[in-house]
Order: sequence, then C-alpha cells, then structure tokens
Amino acid sequence: MPPHRLALALAVGCLAVVAGLGTCALAPEGSASEISELAVTSLGLEIFLALAALAGGLLSRRSLAARLGLEPARVSGACLALLVLGTLGMSHGLDGLLELSGLRERSALVEFDAALAGAGGKAFWLALLGIGLAPGVGEELLCRGLVQKGIEPALGPGRAVVVAALVFGMLHGDPIHGASAAILGLYLGTVVVLAGSVRAAILCHAANNLVAVTTAAHFPEVHTPGLASALAGLAVAAGCLWAVQRRRSGGVWGAGGPGQPAPGGRAAAAGEAPPPTARRTIGLQPKAGSDDP
Repeated sequence: MPPHRLALALAVGCLAVVAGLGTCALAPEGSASEISELAVTSLGLEIFLALAALAGGLLSRRSLAARLGLEPARVSGACLALLVLGTLGMSHGLDGLLELSGLRERSALVEFDAALAGAGGKAFWLALLGIGLAPGVGEELLCRGLVQKGIEPALGPGRAVVVAALVFGMLHGDPIHGASAAILGLYLGTVVVLAGSVRAAILCHAANNLVAVTTAAHFPEVHTPGLASALAGLAVAAGCLWAVQRRRSGGVWGAGGPGQPAPGGRAAAAGEAPPPTARRTIGLQPKAGSDDP
C-alpha cells in the first residue's frame, strides 16, 4: 500500500473520532430538548461511522468508490423507485409485527416515538438530519460498503449480505430493535446486490428513515397497523425485489446499460443473423460490395 494512502487513512480515522465526539458534545441537555439531544447525538455517531468507513476504504489498493461500492447503480430510475418502495413496505411490515406481538412496547422504539411525538420547528429539522438522513449515509457506508463489499469476494454475495445485516443490527444496541434492523439489513444488502451499488441502499435507507421521523412526529397513529397491513407491507417488499430481479434477468437491459437491449437481441440468442443495425453495434461490418446499406 502506498504510504500516502496509509497516512490519509490514519488522518481520516482521527478526524472521525474528533468530529464524532465534537458533534455529540454539542447536543443540548434537558427534558425540554430531548429530541434535539437525540438528533445531535445520532448525527455525531453517524459522522463517526461514515468517516471510519472512508478510512477503512482508503486502506484498500482499489479506488475508494470501488472499495465502498459507490459506483453508479446499474439499474434504471424506475427500479430504484421500486427498491425504495420495497424498503418502506418491509419497514412497515416489521414494525407492524413488532406492534402486534407486543415486543415493540419493550423496545427502545417506544422512547423514540415518545420523544418525536409533536416535534416541530428546529427540533424536527434536526431530527430529519440526525435521525433521518445521516444514518442512511453513515450506516450504509459502514455496513453495506466497508463490510459487505469488503468480504463479498471471499464469502460470496449471500453470506456477505448476512454478515453485514448482523453488524447493522448490532449497531442499534437494543435487542428487539436490533433484530428488526438486522432483518431490514438483509433487504438493504439485497438492494446492493441487485443495484450493483451502495448508493441505492443509501437512498432506500435515508428515504425510510425520513418517512419514519415524519410519521412519528406528525402521524403517530400510523404506528399501529393491523395484521393485514403488516403482511401487505412485507408482500410489497418481496414483490418489489422480484420485479427488479425480473427486469435485470429478463433482458430489459444488456451490455449497453439500463434500457439498452443486448446486442443482437433475441435473434442472436436463437442463432439467427442479427439485423444490420445490430451487426454494426457488435462490430460485424458488412464486406465491401455487400448489398447491405
């Protein structure tokens, strides 16, 4: 490893500690600012996780974007929208099952809901930043970027998804919340595999948390779904994954990228001669004197 990469990684690691602790120290104290304190503390933790992931990525010989899986997603915008919808469905379904089983009342999620209920003004915007947006960046860079993409070459995509999900669950501390987060982590890890990029998981995670914060603050009654609603959420999540996988493997796009068919299309797959435009695409130019235009 080049010495300058190691030095930069150490510098970013030190910055992670200083920035994380410094941000947490800014958290206001007192019952009147409970949600602001929670939001700023969360922001400090996520800054630390994000910078720690970047420091770990710099220890690799590969580019930082390649090591952390931050290349552009290899799916269309419509597929990304489906993956976000599926994340919301999975989160809704898991939350509903926790509520129906009575486990939610024994988890840290209850305190989270109580602190956010009725939040407005500066406190609400801090919550959107520290609890909504920041975890989508920090936790995904660490779990899906540093961990999942790092061990994937050795363990394969499936096992890497599971290990990263377990790490993701442990980050949440509380056993019940952590178990639910680990299951959601399986979904987010699958998103990375399907999309070919951690950017997709960041988008899904951030969207889910922003919706959760807004719902807890202004629509607390949505946190009490029935069994049918919870199962419908899980069905939506499974359906979205299936739809994206089908679009990826069904020839919706090929070597030309999203939205571009594979050179030669079905004719090439069947052993038939591709049309003139396809021959030009794959470099089979007609010989001189041919009747092809």
